[in-house]
Amino acid sequence: MNKSTENFLILQDKIKKLNSHVLFQTSVNFSEKELSIFMQYHVYAVWDFMSIVKSMQNHICPSSFPWRPNKYTKNGIAHLINEIVFSEESDVDDKGNYFSHFDLYIKSMNDIGVDTSNIMSLIENYDYDNIRKTVLNIHAPKEGLSFIENTFNCIKTSKLSNIAAIFTYGRETTIPDMFLKILNKIDSENLKYANLRLYINRHIEVDSSRHGPLSLKLFEYTCNDNQEIYDEAICYAIDSIDRRIQLWDGVLAEISSSR
Repeated sequence: MNKSTENFLILQDKIKKLNSHVLFQTSVNFSEKELSIFMQYHVYAVWDFMSIVKSMQNHICPSSFPWRPNKYTKNGIAHLINEIVFSEESDVDDKGNYFSHFDLYIKSMNDIGVDTSNIMSLIENYDYDNIRKTVLNIHAPKEGLSFIENTFNCIKTSKLSNIAAIFTYGRETTIPDMFLKILNKIDSENLKYANLRLYINRHIEVDSSRHGPLSLKLFEYTCNDNQEIYDEAICYAIDSIDRRIQLWDGVLAEISSSR
C-alpha cells in the first residue's frame, strides 16, 4: 500500500470516528445547560469557517484591479466559492431580513443566554501574524482555540490545495451528517432554539445537495493530479478532522463534569 492510499484510509477512518462520536449517540435531547456548553465550543468553528471561505475566494477570485479572467472563472470553481460567500455573508430569511450565518449563530446564542464575550474578544483582538500569542491571551475553551489555531496555520501555508482540503473534508462533506445529529439533540418545540434550528437547517440544505459535491471537485482541481500536493493536503484534512474530534471531546468532558 502506497503512502497516498494509506493516508486516504486514515482520513476515512477519522471521518467515521467523527460521525460516530459519543456526544451524539444518545437519543436524549441536550438540556439548555448542555446546549449552552456545546455552543460555547462550536462557535469557534462557526467563525473560522468564514476565514477559510474568504481565503479561498482571495485565491480564486482575487479582489485586484484591473480584473482579469482566470482558469477558475471558466470551470465553475469561481461560481462555487462566490455562491458560498454570498450565502454565508448575506443570507435572507422568509421575512426579508439579511444576516450572515455567524451573526445568526450569535443571535441564537443570545436567545438562549449563552455568553458570547470570549468569541467576540477573540475576533476583536486576533493577531494573524502571532496566532499563538492570541490564543494564549484569550479565556476560552482550549479545544476551540486549538481548532482555530490549526485552521489559521493551514491558511498561512498560502496553498489553495491545503485550504481546500480542510474545507472539503473538515467541513462541507462532513457537516450535513454532523448537523443532522445536532438537530436531533435539540428540542424542536422550544421557541428559543428557532434561530439555531434555522442556522443548522440552512447548512444541511446547501451542503448536502450542492456545496459538498462541488467542494470535492474544487479539491481535486487544486491538486491537479500532483501526488505530492495531494499527499500534503490530505495530511491537513486529517489534522482538521482530529481537531474537530477534540472539540467534541471537550464539549463532552465539560457536559459530563456539569452533571
